[in-house]
Amino acid sequence: MKKLIIVGMFFLSLSQVQAQNEPKQIDNQLYKTTDVELKPEFPGGMQMFYKYIGSNFKLPRDKDFKGGRMLANFTVGIDGKITDIKVKDIGFGTKEELIRVLENSPLLMPAELNGQKVRCSYVLPVILGSNN
Repeated sequence: MKKLIIVGMFFLSLSQVQAQNEPKQIDNQLYKTTDVELKPEFPGGMQMFYKYIGSNFKLPRDKDFKGGRMLANFTVGIDGKITDIKVKDIGFGTKEELIRVLENSPLLMPAELNGQKVRCSYVLPVILGSNN
C-alpha cells in the first residue's frame, strides 16, 4: 500500500512540474497601451491613420457645424480589428460617422506583451474642421 501511495505522489508531482514548464497563455484580458511592450499600430503609422480617417470621414453639411474635437475609445483585438467603439462626439451625426469609418478601417498591427498578441484599449483624438 505504501508503494502505491509513493508512486501516486510521484506521478502527481511530475504532472505539476510539466504544467509549470508549459508556456503561459495570456488570457482575453484587455490591456492599456501603457501596459504593453508593442502598442497597436495602423499600417504606415499614425500619420497614415489620420490620413485614412480624413479621406473617409464625411463632414456634416449643416451650416451650423463649426467643427470640434472628438475622442474615440476602442479595442484593438489580437487580429487587429477595431471593436467596442465609443465616441465622445460633437453632434451633427459625427459620432455615427466616426464609428462607421473606424469599423471599416484596415486591420491594425495588434499590441504585444511577452511576445504574444493581446487585446488593447486605444484612445484616438480626432479634430474636425468646418466644411464652410
